[in-house]
Amino acid sequence: MNIGKETQVKEKLNIRMVLDRSGSMSSCRNETVDSINKYVEEIKKDGVEGLFTLSTFDSVSIDIPISRVKINELIEFGYDILEPRGGTPLNDAIGLAVSDLSNFNLEGNEKKVLVIVTDGMENASREYSTKAIKQLIEEKTKEGWLIIYLGADHDAFLQSSNLGFEVDKTLHYAKRDSVDAFRTVATKTTQYSRGMKYDEIGFIEEERKNSNKDLYKKDEE
Repeated sequence: MNIGKETQVKEKLNIRMVLDRSGSMSSCRNETVDSINKYVEEIKKDGVEGLFTLSTFDSVSIDIPISRVKINELIEFGYDILEPRGGTPLNDAIGLAVSDLSNFNLEGNEKKVLVIVTDGMENASREYSTKAIKQLIEEKTKEGWLIIYLGADHDAFLQSSNLGFEVDKTLHYAKRDSVDAFRTVATKTTQYSRGMKYDEIGFIEEERKNSNKDLYKKDEE
């Protein structure tokens, strides 16, 4: 993985990935799990240190199948980690993840990473409003968290903007290109762990094209 010439001082990360488990994710269940495994494989290969937590959400429940596991101890996830069902309480899933990530520190000085993965619009939250999530995301961004939004099959930029995510850290990806999208997120994670500041990190045009090949091919025709 080409991570450029960032500072080579490795800083520990506390990573939280929030994964949509609603019914529409059934069309990309295997691809999504394969992509998460690719993300973990890449950051392990790059020597990223710290903790990894995975939460999954739908309108039935929000669960944490992987909780605060050391990155170098992670093993390949099976497809049973993602069983799509129900609706999309995106706001609640983000709100709970931010609260949990804010209130737990591995050593008190590790950097925080929040990655949201969804293929649809918010439609089932009960606790958090869009306005509340926007305030939280903007607050944590100012604190220096690396916060990334991965969106497929919906207007990812519209929803992420409404929720306070920065445009340059929003990636509209195609489900068939999931592995490339998650590999790109791994690159950003590694850059962050090696000293790049959150406001220096963003998706470049080539990464966007690789993550949504058909869309960019149509634009070029």
